[in-house]
Amino acid sequence: MKNQIIILTILAALSSAVKASGSPEEIDSLRQQIKLLTERLDKLEEQPIETVNQSKKFKSSKAKIEKSIADRLSFKADFRERYEIIDQQGKEKRDRNRLRLRAALGMRVNNDLSFTLGMATGGDDPVSTNQTLDGGFSTKDIRLDLAYFDYKFNDSLKLTGGKIKNPLYRPGKNSALWDSDLNPEGFALRFNNNFLQASLVGFAVEERKAASDSYMMGGQVIHGFKMSDTSKLLAGVGYYNYSNLQGNEPLYDGKARGNSVDVDGSLTNDYNIAEFFAEFKTKFVGKSLAVYVNYFKNSAADDFDTAYTLGVKFGKVKGAGTWDVGMSYINNEADSIVGLFNDSDFAGGNTDAKGITLKAGYGLKKNMALGLAYINSEIGQSQITPTDYNRLQLDFKLKFK
Repeated sequence: MKNQIIILTILAALSSAVKASGSPEEIDSLRQQIKLLTERLDKLEEQPIETVNQSKKFKSSKAKIEKSIADRLSFKADFRERYEIIDQQGKEKRDRNRLRLRAALGMRVNNDLSFTLGMATGGDDPVSTNQTLDGGFSTKDIRLDLAYFDYKFNDSLKLTGGKIKNPLYRPGKNSALWDSDLNPEGFALRFNNNFLQASLVGFAVEERKAASDSYMMGGQVIHGFKMSDTSKLLAGVGYYNYSNLQGNEPLYDGKARGNSVDVDGSLTNDYNIAEFFAEFKTKFVGKSLAVYVNYFKNSAADDFDTAYTLGVKFGKVKGAGTWDVGMSYINNEADSIVGLFNDSDFAGGNTDAKGITLKAGYGLKKNMALGLAYINSEIGQSQITPTDYNRLQLDFKLKFK
């Protein structure tokens, strides 16, 4: 702009001089030259502005792309250090240090489709991601823990497939039927319209080369009843039908875990499990209070076919100085549930057991807490002489989300 003003000033002076002494032809010629020079100056002035604007547009577009990718990713992880003592009648008392690390990355493909990849410590045990600290400082395993997609048909209906988080509701987060570390493999169709929740599942349990495969087909329906502004009652039913378990060895490692087997070590029953539960949630002196009952019945067994759990939890750990306490009672007869999938801590992961679990938690800081659990149980309640099984656990827990 400065160059344009200086040149126009010079041209104006020359024009005045020409007008004073020049002919009309010379004056017209000078006017044409001034016009051409002005147009060229205008173009030269515009070029840097356009370049700057284009550069800004490119940077803005690149930033939007980078922001869009970041917005479509989510990451969370949790870490737990545990010291535990196991005291089982007839065996040496055992104490050990264990840790658990889980991490999951969520990726949103579009508004309707996403997929998740999760890794965890531990071996291939389907109900534990704990890693015992032993082996002379040997390196430890990290394995595939989750690998699934979520497709949302609408706000109420969603399909999930792969190695998935357990989609079935556990009142009070109890583990009488499903251990909290269990991630089944298959498909789940879930419906939730804030009035009714329903899940249909189909899981691939065991593939066999020389015999029929085992699957689990089932479903669960839950309805919530609002009692007041702070109170709600959940009631639900479920049914889980396992195929081709009877006559085959117990799942995973051949251990019965309390389930009935014949002289060859094969399961003597199939498992068609009906579930009924109720959970009441409210506030008491400003803190969360939940009470629940869960009942199970295996219609494919002739005897030892019933299990149930009762529990209460008061308070919630959600920051520094917050706390919770809880107590539960479990009684699971030998063939009421599949031994492999129930709580791996209670009674050593066995059915045909009963006992209580006491828990407490305390928040040290945001996403940092301590946990304490004591399990007093007995294994082989159908036997003449049951075996006492007690377990004490102290946890240090961290979360990143």
